[in-house]
Amino acid sequence: MKNRFNLLYKPEETWQTIKSKNFTIPQVYVRFLIFMALIPVVAAFIGTVYIGWQVGSEEATKLTPASALRISIAAYFGMLAGAYIFSHFVRWMAKTYGSDASLADCFALIVYSACPLFLASIVSIYPILWLDTLVTIAALAYSVRLLFIGTPIMMGVNQEKGFLFTNSILAVAMVLAVGSIAISVLFWGMGVAPEFTA
Repeated sequence: MKNRFNLLYKPEETWQTIKSKNFTIPQVYVRFLIFMALIPVVAAFIGTVYIGWQVGSEEATKLTPASALRISIAAYFGMLAGAYIFSHFVRWMAKTYGSDASLADCFALIVYSACPLFLASIVSIYPILWLDTLVTIAALAYSVRLLFIGTPIMMGVNQEKGFLFTNSILAVAMVLAVGSIAISVLFWGMGVAPEFTA
């Protein structure tokens, strides 16, 4: 449990600890992901239902509780499934870089690297566009740093291969991010579209 926070201030040592513990995928879910993935969805639910967001001097725009709940549930399970799917891509790429890392190692790398993003998402409680954007960019930068440090350790490759491997992981992450946007549009067509208060 404490590994999620140790990673922020002593990442190299903490990655070594995570690697040595040989966590299984269910253990990473239980110890980390099912709780941390609640932060963005709960924060966004509160922010969009009770606070709302506004542009300029316009009245705050809010979602109905039922609509926000549907979107939050879909987003939560999307994160849980997305991390697992993403780890399969990482495992598939591992062979290219001479890594024999397990799927569980790939899953732990992806999930623990996202720790700053999970923690920073608390700002969604008060949805101010410029603030949320700045905090998200900072968290994303730190997550990328953690990924660059963690890839050689978790994948068992040297620094040079680790650097190339991390860049490949980031490229796949961008493709999956675009894909998730397309999937969310499909969900909107199936009744998970946002509904705004009058």
